[in-house]
Amino acid sequence: MKQFHYLRTSCQELDVDFLWIYHRNMSKQRIGMTDITTQALAVVDNDGVKALTLSNVADRLSVGPSALYTHVDGLDGLRNVVAVAATNNLTDAVRNAAIGVSGDNAVAAMGNAYRGFALGHPGQFASTLLPPIGNSADLAEASQSLLGVFALVYSGMGLTPEASALAARSTRSAIHGFLALEHLTGTTPAHDEEYQHLLETLERGLAR
Repeated sequence: MKQFHYLRTSCQELDVDFLWIYHRNMSKQRIGMTDITTQALAVVDNDGVKALTLSNVADRLSVGPSALYTHVDGLDGLRNVVAVAATNNLTDAVRNAAIGVSGDNAVAAMGNAYRGFALGHPGQFASTLLPPIGNSADLAEASQSLLGVFALVYSGMGLTPEASALAARSTRSAIHGFLALEHLTGTTPAHDEEYQHLLETLERGLAR
């Protein structure tokens, strides 16, 4: 009887181990970076950037938090993934706004799209305010793409490549700084007029 009990116990342990390995492998097969990114963005959009945890994203994917480690380097890695995706989404919004417009109208269109994204996706925008995690090549590339949209518009206005790049960095710094303060302090009706004044000031600076 003892031998039978031992054998049965061993089989049960093997079954548990097998099921654990099976579910772990199935988790790896079921989820990918696109799934993780989509659900991570949903977390920050719905609940804010502070709610971004491995557990919250894993819950949305119906897997254990450990399944995410196959794709991201812990919480810092997850935050970096969201920051990159959010910056790319912001770039798309700014680029789409610039299509078909030029000159001062393009500056206003890009600036309003930038703010529209910040107000419409506060969680994603907040992720762009977090300190970079190490030397993230993906985040640096995403940020450069955003600057490239401004630089391309300014180049079309007749600025040299060097002047376009400088104007792009200055414009993004001014806009991003305003919106970062607005995000931290909360939006008020006065901000609409103040932001338009900022955009007009940038336009006048480019016209000099």
